[in-house]
Amino acid sequence: MRGSIGLAAYRSLSARRTAPDYTPKRDRPTGEVVWLHAAQDGNNRALLDLALRLVQMRHGTHVVLTAAQGDFDTGGSTFLHVENIVGDHPNLAKAFVQHWKPDVVIWAWGGLRPNLILAAADSGAYMILIDAAHNGFDGRRDRWLPEVPKRLIARFDHVIAQDADAHLRVAQLGRPLSRIELSPPLHPFGQMLPAADTDIDDVMLALSGRPSWLAARTSRDEGRIVLGAHRLAVRTSHRLLLILHATSVADGAHLLDLAQAAGLRAANWGIGQLPDDNCQVLIADADDELGLWLRIAPVTFLGGSLHPDHAVCDPYTAAAHGTAIIYGPHVGDKADDFTRLTNAHAARIVNDKQTLGRAVTQMIAPDQAAQMAMAGWDIVTQGAHSLDRIIDLVQTQLDTRDRGKT
Repeated sequence: MRGSIGLAAYRSLSARRTAPDYTPKRDRPTGEVVWLHAAQDGNNRALLDLALRLVQMRHGTHVVLTAAQGDFDTGGSTFLHVENIVGDHPNLAKAFVQHWKPDVVIWAWGGLRPNLILAAADSGAYMILIDAAHNGFDGRRDRWLPEVPKRLIARFDHVIAQDADAHLRVAQLGRPLSRIELSPPLHPFGQMLPAADTDIDDVMLALSGRPSWLAARTSRDEGRIVLGAHRLAVRTSHRLLLILHATSVADGAHLLDLAQAAGLRAANWGIGQLPDDNCQVLIADADDELGLWLRIAPVTFLGGSLHPDHAVCDPYTAAAHGTAIIYGPHVGDKADDFTRLTNAHAARIVNDKQTLGRAVTQMIAPDQAAQMAMAGWDIVTQGAHSLDRIIDLVQTQLDTRDRGKT
């Protein structure tokens, strides 16, 4: 390692620049810390899902998230910490690693930063390279100094290549074939939201086989459109129930008023009411109960998507609960996610009351809803083996370190 002329030259040149002081966003939390870096643009969401799964499965573990581009929406998790990736100056790299003291480093794709990699490896952190891609080591620096990625890959304790081309590329960089694992790349998989079994039983008993659809996280601006679409859908399916979900009690009250003004018979789950045979709209006004309604409804419209400037429901989370998806044209930075599900025939786009009403009428048919839900499930479970493998690796290393401390 120390005899690498190219790496020594890179480190010498990078040290000539004046580095700013490193100012972390927060103190290092107590306990285990995993540092996860998304080097590939566009892959932040898949790695965020990995981080969320890790902190759910290993209580008390914290994950520091950095990315080459973009950001992470942690949903307010107290165990996920988003940091700006520091420049690859030796002093900055050393300060970053010394502050966070990661027990495990997970570096995804490629785009290796020599001073950061070396600082982390020299600190004693267990180094894992995941989703290694054939084009992850083809940057301008790598072409001019090909021995640099070779020396850096040697510092990883575990390397997982995402396909055969990547497997060959990493081998060409000097990694023994016996020390390169092959596993498909991670994909976003969506989070399962909590729901009380007793609530599921109560609602299913009250529905007694009635068809239903869900409008999830419906904004005030969308209330009239959704209710109008429901009025169109019930012309064909007279017993159809709309579960109209709002994110707050105030918005729920507003949607209840709109339903009653439209001449629709409504019940309010928030005050303990269950839908009877005459109920056409069930108002649900607790955002933390969305997992309940996603489990109940075979078809779900994702609110916030019919008007700009509204937060849009996560489509992968909906797909993970086994519901067919309907959405509007305003999906912001989730466009690629919705497109992926639409291309797989798991989701359908609508633009207004009429198209939403037609979509509900067609998709509520049991065979159609089941087919779309299965297509969505196939999407969100891609890469599940890879996810489990990475989680097992991290847990094994953290357990080993725990035993070493006792």
